[in-house]
Amino acid sequence: MMRLTVFGEMNKMDAKQFKKEMAELKPGEGVSIGDTKYEYGADLHTDGTPLIDPGGGPANVIRTFNFKIDPRKIRNFPDRQTLFNSHAKQIQTILWADGLRPLENINPRVIINIKKMIYHIFVSCEASKGVIFSEKDRNPELLHKQLNRPLDKPKRN
Repeated sequence: MMRLTVFGEMNKMDAKQFKKEMAELKPGEGVSIGDTKYEYGADLHTDGTPLIDPGGGPANVIRTFNFKIDPRKIRNFPDRQTLFNSHAKQIQTILWADGLRPLENINPRVIINIKKMIYHIFVSCEASKGVIFSEKDRNPELLHKQLNRPLDKPKRN
């Protein structure tokens, strides 16, 4: 077995051992998968078939809610489920206002960072029925970049 040095180089003794082992290396019997036997060095290449997604279906979004931890309550800090439950109604209202509804088959995630005194709640959502949800940013500067047009800035006198 060869050992690597600190910088990933082989020792001289290990390099000689490696060359010896490579010289003694012989082809194997092949690989058997089920009833099919593949010869050593067989080409297992398959024809590439492009996957074309028509882009139908709802737009799924992950919404992030960031909160700061109250330093006075750090000793009695609740568990993740209790933390989520305390914000659930607020999150539901914000999602409703944005025309989103949470995906029921994907549970929300709560990530707590005690060092930075913050926690994040991630909720997977989809657009509600009858709501047109744009997947692209509506920021005018980014919109003009997407359309490859210069942004007309007002001139100062």
